[in-house]
Amino acid sequence: MAEKDLTREEVKRITVSLDDETAKMLEELANSDKRSASEIVRFAVSEYYKLRGVQRHVDPDFVSTIIDLLSEGEHIVVDVSLWATMLEGLNKNAKDEFWRFVGKIGREYGFQLKVKGLSDVYDVLKYMESFNWYNVKVSSPNTYVLILTVKAEVKLLSIFLQNLFSALETPVEIIEGVRKIIVIEKMLDQKSEIVKKYLD
Repeated sequence: MAEKDLTREEVKRITVSLDDETAKMLEELANSDKRSASEIVRFAVSEYYKLRGVQRHVDPDFVSTIIDLLSEGEHIVVDVSLWATMLEGLNKNAKDEFWRFVGKIGREYGFQLKVKGLSDVYDVLKYMESFNWYNVKVSSPNTYVLILTVKAEVKLLSIFLQNLFSALETPVEIIEGVRKIIVIEKMLDQKSEIVKKYLD
């Protein structure tokens, strides 16, 4: 973090009120980075200003989840065209053993989300929306329509999610469409039945 020298004319002094938790974070950052609290605050405001420009079109929670996912080192960014090509090949040629492995990974991911404290169907789907596999739309209080990025995702995502929710011990029904998947929390309500008939 490069910091230029500020002359007296460039500095505008302001008073900022911080709660105990934020003050503790500021002190910890200043100590660990060997910088003054003023430098940390200036940097934070500058970065927030830049990020705010990006976030006008992006949900801040989405950005936070992406940072969380990439910082763990267990996720990669893949071009959508490459992703579609790989899935089309797998859908044509993958053996049953591959799809069982997809289910196993789904279960493992379900356990990881459980540790994170995520178990609500909507919260899980919204968290995973950051993978850019789909956009989630709420159809009713217990029915969610996933609009897929590419239609070749249907089988992989259906198996993955079924096993993920099984690991979370959350009963769901998953209905496959052409380029969408409907996730219905048990029990079905009238609106869910209407959506189900829409896909039939």
